[in-house]
Amino acid sequence: MKKLTMFLLFFVLFLFVSGLDAGGLTIQLHGEYDDVTFVGAIYRWDPDGLPKQADGSARVAKERAEAPKINEPWTDFRAANKGNGKWVIESILPGVYDLIIIKGGTKQRFEGWRYAPVLDFEEFFPPDAEVLCDQDNDGKKETVKDEESRKWVDKTIRESKHYENKVIPLYIGGSYKKGQARPKQIRTLVMLLRDIQTTLDQNSATLRFEIWQFEDRSGGYVKQKRTHVLHRIIMPRDELCQWVWLWDSSLGNISIGKSEQKTIEYKIPDHTNTTLQGLLPY
Repeated sequence: MKKLTMFLLFFVLFLFVSGLDAGGLTIQLHGEYDDVTFVGAIYRWDPDGLPKQADGSARVAKERAEAPKINEPWTDFRAANKGNGKWVIESILPGVYDLIIIKGGTKQRFEGWRYAPVLDFEEFFPPDAEVLCDQDNDGKKETVKDEESRKWVDKTIRESKHYENKVIPLYIGGSYKKGQARPKQIRTLVMLLRDIQTTLDQNSATLRFEIWQFEDRSGGYVKQKRTHVLHRIIMPRDELCQWVWLWDSSLGNISIGKSEQKTIEYKIPDHTNTTLQGLLPY
């Protein structure tokens, strides 16, 4: 009984301290936002790159019956609709978040990310990271895009054999240190879709989004076996092919400090005229 009392005391104290540290996040939408049905913030990893929830507990995969749906995602905090495109999370714990915006009426989803380390305790890359290197230009070092390395990773992913029939690298970013001839690490946000019929399953599709990591090993890149799975969705094929699911760097890497009040301005993109990458109707 005494141990239970002490546990409850510490739990209440944790909630009290967390409440003191909590901040607020406002997402002000612009453009075509009338049919937005969901805005939320997800805390994917702790500072060491370990899968965690905002309260510090481990983030674990749910059973298939409890698996998230494309229009009902798991998030740590859900915003309330205040009207005129204004969505508010009044109390959010300190941390780094990715935002998810869903237009349920027109089946569109927009989401942020950052390149988490596949191996524990390595550095994060921001979602707008590029594949860069330094080249000698008349005796001076000049930082340029390493197109050769980026294209090699892109081609390798597209041409490799996978269980899924569609494996597409959406975005590719690399590490950078001054003077490097090529990135030590390259990470990519990958979409993996299996939507072909089988004798056992005539109308189901699986969709995954993952972070893959390639490392420079003696002049050549080698893919790490471990990956980070951001989402895994199972749904009827004829429903999935109607959806838009695009990834936007401006919705990722949102840092909230202790007691901070932050506002994010975001214009809903036109999915028929955008450079954003992801799933499009097909």
